[in-house]
Amino acid sequence: MLNLQTLTAKARELRGNVVKAVSTKGSRTMTPVYDRDEQRKLRERIQQTQPEWVLLWWDISVCTGWRTSDVCNFRYSCINWETGQATIIVAKQTKAAEARATRKGIEIVRQQRKDAARMAGDHIAYMQWDSISCDELASTMTDDEQAIVFDLVSKADVKHDTKQLPPNIIKRLRGRMALNFADDDLVFSRSQIESNRCLRLEGSVSRQTIWKKLHSVMQWFAGFINAKLRLSAYSSRKIAAFNLMNAGGEQGLLIASEMLGHSNPAITRTYLQLSSKAAAIQSRLAMEGCHA
Repeated sequence: MLNLQTLTAKARELRGNVVKAVSTKGSRTMTPVYDRDEQRKLRERIQQTQPEWVLLWWDISVCTGWRTSDVCNFRYSCINWETGQATIIVAKQTKAAEARATRKGIEIVRQQRKDAARMAGDHIAYMQWDSISCDELASTMTDDEQAIVFDLVSKADVKHDTKQLPPNIIKRLRGRMALNFADDDLVFSRSQIESNRCLRLEGSVSRQTIWKKLHSVMQWFAGFINAKLRLSAYSSRKIAAFNLMNAGGEQGLLIASEMLGHSNPAITRTYLQLSSKAAAIQSRLAMEGCHA
């Protein structure tokens, strides 16, 4: 039986699944790692304790600010090897556009049914189609009505994002591609993971795999570097945004907001927990003043 979610999935499949990433609810951190020296120590720990591909994943994430699942599904075909630029389809925003298109199509069908009921003088049917939920309406749609939804989804915006990759990362990507004997175009292919089980699996590594790899690193960081920060794989995106904001000067917050795809810099301020950073600085200055 169709509902809003399954109808969107069916329309997406007919479209060609332009987004191959499996969308999952992202994790959240209290703050990014603000201090550059702490960022360096975090990266060094990953380099010392994790496979090279995990460090590559981390470096790409911190460089681009892409979401965890987008980096996991990064493909060699996304890279312009001459310029070093990489262009991806942003899974979250593209799927959101497809979902909006599905809902719009359902509302068109709803209005068509209401108009037909009104023309027929059927007030009961009119009230039924006016009050029925999107899921219930989707479950009763005819093939012609579904076609309306499929057409709208096929025209939904595909969100692209282009980032410049540094020469060091490009060099490492070339080396990794040469070892990808599965020839599946995936930078982080399961076929290249140090696991007998993964060797037999298709597709890219998952967000959960990345987190499992980094979990011990984050525990070490909290135990020996900064116990105030609660980190996850998602921290790389926040680090990228914070570094870009600092490099952007007076327009830094606006620039970081654009990179993250936020509609308002105020959202970015909350996302980066800048109020907590301001409070920490104020507290430190106050304590220094006490000893002056």
